[in-house]
Amino acid sequence: MRRVIADIAVGDAGVKGLGLFAVRGFRRGEFIFRRRHGRILTNGQLGSLSREDRRHLCELDYDRSAVLLPPGCYLNHSCEPNAMRSGVKVFAWRRIAAGEEITIDYRLNAFGAERWSCSCGAASCTGEITGDFFSLPAERQREYMRFAPAFIQSEYRRRLATGELNLSKRVTVRLARGRRPRVARESGAGVF
Repeated sequence: MRRVIADIAVGDAGVKGLGLFAVRGFRRGEFIFRRRHGRILTNGQLGSLSREDRRHLCELDYDRSAVLLPPGCYLNHSCEPNAMRSGVKVFAWRRIAAGEEITIDYRLNAFGAERWSCSCGAASCTGEITGDFFSLPAERQREYMRFAPAFIQSEYRRRLATGELNLSKRVTVRLARGRRPRVARESGAGVF
C-alpha cells in the first residue's frame, strides 16, 4: 500500500482495482479526508476524456461533472458503504477499522438509468446497480438526503411535490441562506 495522506493509503482492492484503505481506525462521523476535483467539464465534453478519467467522474449537477484526483478517485462503491461524502468532505458513516477499505455509495449524487455491475460483496448487493439516487430504496434515500448535493435535494423536493415519490415517511429539506442543507425527519430519528 502507498500512503497518500497520513490516515489513508491506496492499495489493491482485488477485482475493483485500486482502493482507499484506513491506516488507522475511524469513529462514526469522523472526518477522513477532502476529495479534490481536477477538470470540471460539461457533460457534453465527457467524450473528450481518456478512458481512465471517465472512470473517475463525479456528477456536480445535471450539466457538469468533475474528474476526481487521487486519492479520492480511488474510493470504490459499496451497496453498504462505511463512509459518506458531503460535498468534497469524506467522513466515516460507521466505525472503520484499520486496514479496512473505505467505500462510499456512488448513487448519492448520480442520476440517470445507467446500470453497471457491482462487485462490492455487500450482503445486500445484487451484483448490478442503477446509477441513480432515485433507484435507491426509500429508506436509503431518507438516510442519505442530508448529504445529497443540492441538485438531488431539489429534484427530491420536486418529486415529493408532484407525487412522483410515494414515501411512507417524508423528509423535509430546509435550506438556510448561506448554510449547508439541514434535514428534519418526521420519524424523529437522526442520521448521526
